[in-house]
Order: sequence, then C-alpha cells, then structure tokens
Amino acid sequence: MIHVFHGLLGSPRDFSFLQREGVRIYDLYTLKNYPQINEEDSLIGYSLGGRIALEIGDQIQYRCQKLVLINSHPGLESEDQKSERKDFENKVISEMKSKTKDEFLSWWNGLVIFKNDRPIDTNEEIFKASLSLFEKYRLSNQKNHLHNMKKHKEKILYILGQKDETYVKLSTKLIKPSGIKVREINSGHRAFQHADELLDILLDENIL
Repeated sequence: MIHVFHGLLGSPRDFSFLQREGVRIYDLYTLKNYPQINEEDSLIGYSLGGRIALEIGDQIQYRCQKLVLINSHPGLESEDQKSERKDFENKVISEMKSKTKDEFLSWWNGLVIFKNDRPIDTNEEIFKASLSLFEKYRLSNQKNHLHNMKKHKEKILYILGQKDETYVKLSTKLIKPSGIKVREINSGHRAFQHADELLDILLDENIL
C-alpha cells in the first residue's frame, strides 16, 4: 500500500494522478488517526503532508518501504528559527480568521514561496478546516527529524522543486549533505502542479 498526504489548503484531488490500485490518498481534514503502516508500505507527503508522513515514519521507526518527501521541512534547528516561524504562523492564523476565503487566498498565493506556482483555489469547507489543520501541525512545534532521517537515508527520497528558492536553500544546507537522495523537478513549491514530472520520478524510483 502507498499512503499519500496532500498539503495545506489542498485536497486528495491534488494527487489524483497517483490514483490506482494499492494507493490511498488521504483527506487530512477528516483524518482522525494515522493509518497502520506495514513494512512493505510506502508514504508520500507533500509540504505539510510530508511533515505528517515524517511523523508517522518516526513513530514506526521507519519500518516502511519508502518515505517520499516533496518540498517538505525536516524540522527547525534553533530556538530563534522556531520563534521566527511562530510569528509567521500567528500571522497566517490571524489572516485566516479575519479575511474571507477569497481575500485570504489572494494573500496566501502572493507569498514569496509560491511566486513560481499557479494560484490555488478551494471551497469554504476546506478553507475552514485548514485553520485547525495548520494549528495542529505547526512547524514551530515539530520535532527536528533530520538526525533520524540520516540514519534511515536509504529509505528516504526527497523531491525538490528547482524553482522553490526556500527549499533549494534548505536542501543545499541540510538534505543533500545528509546523503539523502534528492530528485529535482522543474517546479516551484507546488510540485503537484507538475504531475507528469512527479509521476515519472515515482515510476523511475520504483515507488509506484
């Protein structure tokens, strides 16, 4: 079984191009408990969904076939970084609470990290559910998984958008020096918008 986790403000439809027998794409807004993972299973997670996949991998001590992270953060290194991130998270929460869906999406799509992506849209239900999801999975509260990722690097594949400047820097500083395999695609942060390239990598790496 392959378990797929989408990102914030996204939905399982973002990864519908992976839908086939043996693949389950989770709706994070209705996910109550983490799925049971067997040693022959693989996990694929994009952005926030990648951080959820990392948390699951940590809980099962990486007893899985593969853990695929797509433009996802392994965890902050210092208290200063956590403090800066927390300020940003509080800003996002404030914007989500004070703006309409369309107003917020205009602000969100305008963030620097998404400058090389197509704008996304969503419905009111997902917009409202995204607030609690974002609060639950704050990066500022996340464990730093890099040490364990290094120990289990043979099980990890990191997929990086070449136009995602934030994660290119992160990969150069943390991921590549750790010996974790990195594959790059011609995308910004929203790698799922380049479905064909993403699918080619997953097939080439025998994930699918």
